[in-house]
Amino acid sequence: MVHLNEVLHLKVEKGRAQKAIEKLKKEDNFLMEYEIRRDENYVMIPVKHNVENEDHMIIESEPRELKVMPQGHAGSFDLVGDIAIIHSRKHLDLDFMIGFITRSKGNIRTIYLDKGVKGEERLRDLELLYGPDEPISMYRENNIVMKVDVKRAYFSPRLSTERYLVSRNIQDNERILDMFAGIGPFSLNIGKTKKCRIIACDINPEAVALLRYNISINRLQSEIEIYEGDSYKRLKEREPFHRIIMNNPVNQYESLDEVIGALKEGGRLNIYLVEDQESIEEYMEYFINKNMILESKRVVHGYSRNKSMYSLQYRRIVP
Repeated sequence: MVHLNEVLHLKVEKGRAQKAIEKLKKEDNFLMEYEIRRDENYVMIPVKHNVENEDHMIIESEPRELKVMPQGHAGSFDLVGDIAIIHSRKHLDLDFMIGFITRSKGNIRTIYLDKGVKGEERLRDLELLYGPDEPISMYRENNIVMKVDVKRAYFSPRLSTERYLVSRNIQDNERILDMFAGIGPFSLNIGKTKKCRIIACDINPEAVALLRYNISINRLQSEIEIYEGDSYKRLKEREPFHRIIMNNPVNQYESLDEVIGALKEGGRLNIYLVEDQESIEEYMEYFINKNMILESKRVVHGYSRNKSMYSLQYRRIVP
């Protein structure tokens, strides 16, 4: 069975498509894992997030049959406002990467080298490479704004499209548990356009403080309750959830039976996993045996030589 995903596409005239694609690649806003579509007059380019003053459309697309690696995998980097974060790789030419970023991204003031995410609080091990050691920046996506501290609270701009797609498919009045919420990107994306009841949890007090601030600076339709502590403890709520979001792929998930049990019949689980092909198939078999129906599966981005980040959405059925 083929599972299609709703993917945001930039719609441009054929005559300027090539320049648009080159620009999107430079800005790290091109979704390589999906095909470019064409008709007689227009080219539809898969993108991670909106481009100002351009036409967009949602297209149901099937991921390409290949293992997708992020653009420039050998020296890939993320942009968080005016901060660039280079991901540590073997044989990485740091001087070249710093020069490339400072030449092509005129607003960058600080560059860090990311040596990995560590610990229960998911903190990045960052080495300062360029500019002042000032890890706080403002970041915008999907019509929301977030204050980010890249040293004290985990945040990944690479899930911008995921957050858009999840929020778009949510219905008003859903009761949602956002486990490992961090500074709140999933909750904020949902809350911007939907009238829901959201419980956002994180064990890191620094992340929770930023979450509170980010709620205060965005005009939201949802009611967001913040919980500082172990996300798994909120699974024992008296009222089950319409949806649970689990975005903590670096650490081993616990209590998956309890997670499933905390969903209403027909409730949905959005879970993110960093696994190789064999391990992801084991996870999928586990969920099938728990009466969970796979609604969508996609590769978000490459993670290492043998692993990728996967996005899975399941719906619970009660036999």
